[in-house]
Amino acid sequence: MMRVVIYLLGLTCIAYCSYVNLYTTQAVNSLKNIFRTYQLKMVAAIPALVAVWFLVSIPAAKCPWPFWIAGLLAAAEAAAAFFNPNQIYSKMIDWWFENISEQTHKIISIAGIIFGVLILTLAK
Repeated sequence: MMRVVIYLLGLTCIAYCSYVNLYTTQAVNSLKNIFRTYQLKMVAAIPALVAVWFLVSIPAAKCPWPFWIAGLLAAAEAAAAFFNPNQIYSKMIDWWFENISEQTHKIISIAGIIFGVLILTLAK
């Protein structure tokens, strides 16, 4: 059953990052609208859920350390978004959407596709 979670994580990562790579402007604008529409405490549920999925799927992985790292980073992001100390997460979001070029978003999405393939190859 946990292997299915690994496949879902990998395929979701590949699909979303492919979408960002192909339709960069639309993807960035839709993500920006999510942050404008919903409170950060609500948006923090997404990385928290991803953290749980990564940490729960560790027993079904050939090599667990990428899942530990991704799970802990997602949990840290969820905590930063939920508590937002000194508005640091809000400043990071503003910087992410205003100062990063389209090419940078594409490069990061390519790295995400590679990470998604890595996740798929680590399933037992």
